Amino acid sequence: MKPLQIPDNIQYLVCSDFDETYFAHDLSNPEDVKALDTFLAQYAASKGILFGIISASTKEMIETCLEKGHYAYYPHFISTNSGTEIYYVEDGKLIRDADYYQKFQQLNFDKSVILNIEQQLKEDNIHLITQIPFEHAPFSRNYYYEGLGAIDAHNIDKIKKLGAAHNFIVNVSKCNPLIGDPEGYYDVDFYPSIAGKHAVVKYLTQKFNIDPDNTFAFGDSGNDLLMLNEVKHGYLVSNATPEAKAKYKQHTHSPYNKGILETLAHYFEE
Repeated sequence: MKPLQIPDNIQYLVCSDFDETYFAHDLSNPEDVKALDTFLAQYAASKGILFGIISASTKEMIETCLEKGHYAYYPHFISTNSGTEIYYVEDGKLIRDADYYQKFQQLNFDKSVILNIEQQLKEDNIHLITQIPFEHAPFSRNYYYEGLGAIDAHNIDKIKKLGAAHNFIVNVSKCNPLIGDPEGYYDVDFYPSIAGKHAVVKYLTQKFNIDPDNTFAFGDSGNDLLMLNEVKHGYLVSNATPEAKAKYKQHTHSPYNKGILETLAHYFEE
């Protein structure tokens, strides 16, 4: 994979969720992947577009999928673990944004707080299942919660309130089996209150002095909605989950990369 050329004069920020937005896990759209790659290679530098991924996934998971999906170009940046880390792609390597990372180190973050919350919920008969691939994320923790029906709303509200009492945002959204999640479960993601996909958008907009009117984002699920609301031009791709579509009304006409490309082409192609 080759790195996209960094614009000399960055004017626009374009962010995409990864799983089932920028990357289709069934690998069903190779021509659409190539078309978006070609567009970004042609227009990103000349139009001043900074393009990147903002994901709940780990760096290793994203790198593996990019190779599997036969992408020709790395995005300019990749944010991982629910917006708690940012990496820039330089010479084919991922270089962490030290300033962003330091913000979390200064919190004296201790994961034992989340583990204590997990135990407290267990004592209240609310059971969270650790998502093992995320176990070593430095500033966040990810769980599954099995849907039980009528009591779910009460339990989820309790999970969120307990997290908030300890300065954590808890994002809860229905799992998507297309990416390997179990059917009938919820994703439960704990991350510090200064983090999240929307926080990455805000940080990059300020870091690169980008006009907020020149910000774009694409997603497919409930954990993308804060990010979509943070930008001027936010879209769910057409393959987004019904849960997300019910809460956010601006959708692309096409799924995955094709939906992203159609939207960007409308704004940027001459």
